[in-house]
Amino acid sequence: MSDKKNIALVATGGTIAANHASQTGLGDYTVNQSIEQLIHAIPALSEIANLSAHEVCNIDSRDMSFALQHQLIHQVQLLLARTDIDGVVITHGTDTLEETALLLHWCIKSSKPVVITGAMRPASALSADGALNLYHAILVASSADAHGVGTLVLLNDTLYSGRFVQKTHTSTPDAFSAPTTGALGAVSQGVVYINTVPRRPFGANSALVLPATPALAKVDILFDHVDANPNLYKASVLSGVNAIVIAALGNGSLSPAARIGAEYAAKHNVICIRASRIPNGAVSPSEQDKQFQTLPAHQFHAVAARTLAALALAQHADRAELAYYLRHY
Repeated sequence: MSDKKNIALVATGGTIAANHASQTGLGDYTVNQSIEQLIHAIPALSEIANLSAHEVCNIDSRDMSFALQHQLIHQVQLLLARTDIDGVVITHGTDTLEETALLLHWCIKSSKPVVITGAMRPASALSADGALNLYHAILVASSADAHGVGTLVLLNDTLYSGRFVQKTHTSTPDAFSAPTTGALGAVSQGVVYINTVPRRPFGANSALVLPATPALAKVDILFDHVDANPNLYKASVLSGVNAIVIAALGNGSLSPAARIGAEYAAKHNVICIRASRIPNGAVSPSEQDKQFQTLPAHQFHAVAARTLAALALAQHADRAELAYYLRHY
C-alpha cells in the first residue's frame, strides 16, 4: 500500500506558469502554462504524492481580484473537507501572494496543510526557480508537521507563515521574508523542517470568515510624505470607503496633510488606521489616536492592515472589534 499523500494542486497562474521568448528574459513574460503542463514538466512530483489538478484562473497576479480570491478560498475549503485529500498546494503570482495568503490563513477552517508557492523567474528562464519551489511545496503539504500551522508560504527553500510573510525584494529568488518573526522552517535535501507554530489566531480559532458573497469592505491606502495632499483623503471618503489605512511616517507619525485628512475622515465616520510607510516594525498606540480618532496598526504593515480591515468590516466589525483584531491578530 502506497504511503504517498493525496495532494490537490490549485493553480491561479503567476510567474511560475509563465514563459518568455528568451532564456534570459525575466520580465514582460506571458502567463501561458496550464497546471497540467506544470505537473508534466516535473516527473519527480509523481514520486512524492498523488496529485489532482484544479485551476481557478491563469493570470498575472497583478490582475488578482477579491472575486478570484473568494473563489480560490471556497474551492480550497471544499477540497480540504474531502476525506481523500490530505493537503492543498496553491500556485500563485508573487505580486499579490501575501494578500491571498493572509485571507487563507484566517478563513480556511481546516488543520490540513495549505501551502502557497510561486516563482520569481519564469519557467523559460535560466535558473528558473518555480519547479523546485513546487516540488518543495508538495513535500511540505505531505508532511505531518505541516498540520495545524495555518497557511504556509514556500519560496527559495524557506517556509513562512501566511500571517507575517512579505515580498521584500522586487526581483531576486529570495524576495520573500518575515521581518517580524523570521521563517517558520525550511526544506533541505528533501527534508521538511517546521520549527515553530504561529500563536496569533488563524483557521478555526479565527473569528474572521470568508464573506458569503465575493465582496470586501472598501479600504484605501494613502501614502504619507512631505507636502502630501490632504485632498486625497477627501476624495477617498467621498468615493464611499469604509476605512483608510495611512502609510504614515516613521512609527505612524502623521504629517500635517494626514492630520487634516484623518480629522475629515472621522467627521464622516470613516476609520483611519495608522500604519507606516516603513515595511518593518510595529506602530504603537499614541496620543495621536485620541486627537485624530485613529487606530494603531500594531504589527500590521500597510498592505496587511488593509486586508485585515477589509475582511473585518465586511463582516460588520465595529471600531472596537477592528481595534482588537489589529492588536491581537
